[in-house]
Amino acid sequence: MGERVHLVGSVVKHDRRGWVVPVVVAMFAMAIGLVLGSGPLRTALIGSLGAQVDSLEDQVTAAELEADRANVTNDYGDDWVAGTAPQLLGTTLAGGNVAFISVDNANADAVSSAQGYVEQAGGSVAASVTIESLWTDPNQSAFRAALAPQLAPSISGLDGTESVDELFAQALAQSLLPPAAGVDDGEQQVPPDAAAEDHAQVLWTLLTDADLVSGTREGPANAVVMVAGETPAVDDESSLQATANTTLAGVLTQYEVAVVAANGPDAPGDLVSDVLADADGLAQRISTVSWIETSFSQVSVALALREQFDGWVGHYGPGDGSAAAPPPIGE
Repeated sequence: MGERVHLVGSVVKHDRRGWVVPVVVAMFAMAIGLVLGSGPLRTALIGSLGAQVDSLEDQVTAAELEADRANVTNDYGDDWVAGTAPQLLGTTLAGGNVAFISVDNANADAVSSAQGYVEQAGGSVAASVTIESLWTDPNQSAFRAALAPQLAPSISGLDGTESVDELFAQALAQSLLPPAAGVDDGEQQVPPDAAAEDHAQVLWTLLTDADLVSGTREGPANAVVMVAGETPAVDDESSLQATANTTLAGVLTQYEVAVVAANGPDAPGDLVSDVLADADGLAQRISTVSWIETSFSQVSVALALREQFDGWVGHYGPGDGSAAAPPPIGE
């Protein structure tokens, strides 16, 4: 009995040592922390690191202040644009029927706002179209190759040398726009005005039934705004998207309509950059607007369309090769 008590006592004594040591270590660490919190010892042990931390803290504070000021400026700018847009735009787009084409997951709110400014300027939204992923999905190339010959008989003006991207682009353009003047391939001619709407509606139905595009179409447009989302990571899919976008933009210039390309912040390989890079081609025919997420650029889309109707091409938004804003209407 006594031996058993002695063993229990040993266990108890061992357990107490187990928790007393950590407590002492913790108290010692707290004391060191208090001593190092400030004063010469902290400087001696840490050296210049403390000054660097202080500098970084100052930079963070300055950045937060700058961000707050930027938010105030942006909010004020948005309010200013909203308040002045009716007077600035007036009826500059009266008679303008605009088709909006969204590619690469374009910002839906930005597209909607740009459409609103077009309507404020007296124009109308003739179509709001989204290019679906099937248009460029690398895993669906065989499907697209099989679909193209089925669409071809319904598309006017083909010569048989078109790529799949060109064929789809022509189908979409002819579903949204008036017939291009003088298109005649010897067998198929552009349908007369009386049948043009039926022809366009057939193509629109074919494209939507094939899940290549989605959206709404009210009637023929005399202007197009292509709005692109952020450039995806550089890979096979993004390359296919970029090629399809520039192909579509090029096809649109074959029709007697105003064309504006827009996207978000400048990035290599985005729609606006690709248009501007083609200095002797697309950049001479298509106006561009960057930073479409801002209210300033959304208004600029409407003004750039007006310039296009007047026979001028301009490039607007922050970045090299672009003006800060379109010139006043009438210049």
